[in-house]
Amino acid sequence: MKRWICMLALLLTLYTPGAQATAQDGREAGIEAVLAVCVEELGYTATPGGYSKYGEWAGGAYKEWCSEFVSWCAQQAGERTGLQLLDVLYPMQAECQTGVDWFIGRGRYVTITGELTGYGEQWYWEDGVAVAERPYTPSRGDLIYIEWYKYNRIDHVGIVEYLSRDVDGAILVHTIEGNNKILGPEPTNVQRYTYRLDDASIRGYGLTRDFVVGTTLQRGAECGAVATLQGWLTATGDFEGEQTGYFGEVTEQAVRAFQQRQGLEPSGVADAATQRALREAAGA
Repeated sequence: MKRWICMLALLLTLYTPGAQATAQDGREAGIEAVLAVCVEELGYTATPGGYSKYGEWAGGAYKEWCSEFVSWCAQQAGERTGLQLLDVLYPMQAECQTGVDWFIGRGRYVTITGELTGYGEQWYWEDGVAVAERPYTPSRGDLIYIEWYKYNRIDHVGIVEYLSRDVDGAILVHTIEGNNKILGPEPTNVQRYTYRLDDASIRGYGLTRDFVVGTTLQRGAECGAVATLQGWLTATGDFEGEQTGYFGEVTEQAVRAFQQRQGLEPSGVADAATQRALREAAGA
């Protein structure tokens, strides 16, 4: 309960006019600091036995270490700058799915398909267009999540350094990654890689910014985005329950009440039109 209240308070603070610029500056400084550490680490090579300092730092010296590499860089950058970057801008992840779940919980994960399993359709806060209709283009500092082996799980993660265009006009995503066993050498190292934006192995991105991509929420969903939704419903007078982050019957009824007042279809599902109208009505 306290965790969700604190998260909501932070979001409301960040989106006041004066604080927003400060938060934006801090985010950009954090991204640049993390990428600077990543660049310094280029060429680091694990031992033939698989040992890496990133894995040791995270508690598994001989584990796969692509996730640990990103988190280690965030921690190092935070120590240098005095900014809290780990578990704020980037997750502490010893496995890729842990990182994905962390971003989902904060409403900052976007899929390539535009459909987030267990939640619903994804869309852009700016204009409500579905991600399926306009695939997301990553930004510098986003994390890129890869599936190589087709086991319906995320296998790998890296960090986006910059974008460019190929001679045919295709967008290229340039990354820095550790332990890339598909494209990299043996033993594995930290290296730059390049993907086409439409590479079939890309599954999604962890975003460094809030309110870029939204996800349709409905009964059964449980994450920080639901807590934010409940906070907005409280501000509009439609919700009086605890802001637990769980989308149950009470939240559904509150969404339906808001939709009825706004002339929207009273489905009880918080789709793009509902969330965009609610955010505006709540003054968030």
